[in-house]
Amino acid sequence: METQNTAPQEEKKQNKIFLYLFLLMTVACGVFGWLYWIQKNETTEVTTENIQITQESEVVKRDLQQLQSDYAELKTNDENLNKEIEEKRTLIEQLQKDAEKHKNDAWIIAKLKKETKTLRAIMQHFVVSIDSLNMLNKHLMAQNDSVSTVLTTEKEKSAILQNEKEKLFKVGSVIKVSPIEVVAMNEKGKDKADETQKAKRTDKIKIAFKLEENKIAPRGERTIFVRIIMPDGKEWCDTPDADHMFSFGNSKGFFAMKKSIQYTNEDLNVEMFIRRKENQELLPGKYIVEVCMDNTTIGNNIIALQ
Repeated sequence: METQNTAPQEEKKQNKIFLYLFLLMTVACGVFGWLYWIQKNETTEVTTENIQITQESEVVKRDLQQLQSDYAELKTNDENLNKEIEEKRTLIEQLQKDAEKHKNDAWIIAKLKKETKTLRAIMQHFVVSIDSLNMLNKHLMAQNDSVSTVLTTEKEKSAILQNEKEKLFKVGSVIKVSPIEVVAMNEKGKDKADETQKAKRTDKIKIAFKLEENKIAPRGERTIFVRIIMPDGKEWCDTPDADHMFSFGNSKGFFAMKKSIQYTNEDLNVEMFIRRKENQELLPGKYIVEVCMDNTTIGNNIIALQ
């Protein structure tokens, strides 16, 4: 009788053990499934991020390749501009190497993308400068052609001679300027400033020249504009807006300073001081200074700051 009671108890105990094992396996399967789901999502996110970085890297590579081609098309006879353009070409080559070397680094790719945009903006300023120089060369060639025409048409009719005289009068009425002096100044006190060659010590730029005597030029008020192209290709100005834009020849640009003078057909000494803006950091390198008046560039010079 006692053996019969023990058998059901043992069977019941075994059933409980099987139930606990089943529940334990069910919970374990659930945990493993949850861990697998998390791992799968993380893998998907990493894969998506890697795809995005790869795509950004390819875009930067294409932009640098296009920028390299655009810089290769910049042509000028100006040695200083050519040197600056060549420096930018070398920089682009280095950026291309960095883009290939760090193509899976999101931070470096973002930095290269920003530098590519900056180089694109600098190239636009190079284009403006080259256009200005080309216009000046064309103007000089036109003057030479005009003089040649006068020499070869001395025996032509009086009407043609009169027309050429009018052209020569227009050329002769252009006010010439003495060599332009450009000096960087470091202010030592309220009324004292010394010359400097250091960009970080420069508080203002002094520009001095003389408008030469011209008896046939129209008398009256003139506005003198100073345009400065900085080492990064940008034009120095307080704010790059319409109020600081002016025309010279067939081009437009931003002036660093303008000054009104009264021209009386006599020699006139002119001094202009262009002050660095507060918190503005001047870059080391060459600064191209152009003096414009009567819609014409009448003189230029270059100052190099260390």
